[in-house]
Amino acid sequence: MKNTKLITIISILLTLSVVGCGGDNSEAGKFNRDGIDSFHRGKYEQAIAQFTKAISLDSSDARALNNRGLAYHTIGEYEKALKDYTKALQLNAVFYEVYNNNALTFTQLEEYDSAIYYFSKAIDFDSTDKDLFANRGESYYQADQFDKAIEDFKKSIELYPNSIEVHNNLGMTYFEQEDYFMALESMNEALKIDPTYTQGYINRAKIYYGAGEYEAAVKDCNNALNESKRIYEAYLNKGAALEKLNRNDEAIEAFKLYLEYAPEDDKFRGMAAEKIKHLSK
Repeated sequence: MKNTKLITIISILLTLSVVGCGGDNSEAGKFNRDGIDSFHRGKYEQAIAQFTKAISLDSSDARALNNRGLAYHTIGEYEKALKDYTKALQLNAVFYEVYNNNALTFTQLEEYDSAIYYFSKAIDFDSTDKDLFANRGESYYQADQFDKAIEDFKKSIELYPNSIEVHNNLGMTYFEQEDYFMALESMNEALKIDPTYTQGYINRAKIYYGAGEYEAAVKDCNNALNESKRIYEAYLNKGAALEKLNRNDEAIEAFKLYLEYAPEDDKFRGMAAEKIKHLSK
């Protein structure tokens, strides 16, 4: 079971499509523009109604279907989004943004093989988009295809070397393969780009822990906590490393702070409580 922290590269979908719907001066075009305006104001149900009206006036326009699919995705109606994307592609098989949107919706459904298929179709149309490679890499990671994930993360970095998140994801994929040297190299790159990158310190601490470098792991947990004292994951990792160093009193304190700040439903709360009990004997 993977316990690493990947960073999602795109958490929102591609830009809504303005062109189409019978032309800008048509009634369908007006409803499409109104729907886009509603979408950007966060009125998603209203946007769906307006896109639906545009589609009823011009059922041949793929862009209105894509737009409604985006709105459905945003409110979590993923199956309805996929239906709209399918119809859009039936109308316009070279509408490559829809392939990307399809893929992103499948990632929300955790159907990673389908996501990979649609990201690959989008890449066939645009092999210069760094985010397509980054997101397909994340899907490969979630599907336990780590070598392919590494290839995609490397390609994304080649297109845009300063992506902190992709360096992070590359590092954590190497971590899954227990290649701690390459994992550290990638995480060091992320922190070189942004020395305040808190998640980078947390993840590098995990790598150090995996490599048996417990002092370094403690140091990186402290680096993360220097950015914010409420990062509960850093306390958990710090406690685990301190236990390995037989610094039990400090480990107990770290686990207590984890319990203070962690959400009530965090899956490691029970383990931390057991650690405190065990180390207190």
